[in-house]
Amino acid sequence: MKSFIKYYNEIKPLYQNKLDLTKKFQEIPDLFSRSVSKLLENIYGEDKVDRKLIESYVEFNPDKEPYFKLKKELINFLDEDWTDSDLPSILEKMAKAAYDRYKHIIEDHDRTETFRME
Repeated sequence: MKSFIKYYNEIKPLYQNKLDLTKKFQEIPDLFSRSVSKLLENIYGEDKVDRKLIESYVEFNPDKEPYFKLKKELINFLDEDWTDSDLPSILEKMAKAAYDRYKHIIEDHDRTETFRME
C-alpha cells in the first residue's frame, strides 16, 4: 500500500491556515478543490496534473459524508493509487476540515452579523 501522507503534511499547515481565515462559507468549496489539486500536483508533478482540470473534477459536498465527490475521470487518472493507498483517507481528512469550517461559519453567521452592526 502506498502512502502519500508526506505530501499532505507539506500542504496541511497552509490549507488549515486558509480555512481558518475563510469568512464566507461560499469560499470553502473552491479552497478545498484548489488544495486537493495542489496535493495531487505535489504527488504526480506539475507536468502530469492540469490544476484547473483537476479542480473541476473535485467537488466539496457539505451535505453528506465523506463531504466530497470526485468525477470518474479523476478516479481513472488516480487508478490504483485510489484503491491501494492512503489517498482516499487524506482527502477525507481535508474534506472533514473543510466541513468543520463550513459548519462553524454557518452556525456563527447570525452572531457575526450582529457584532458587525455594533
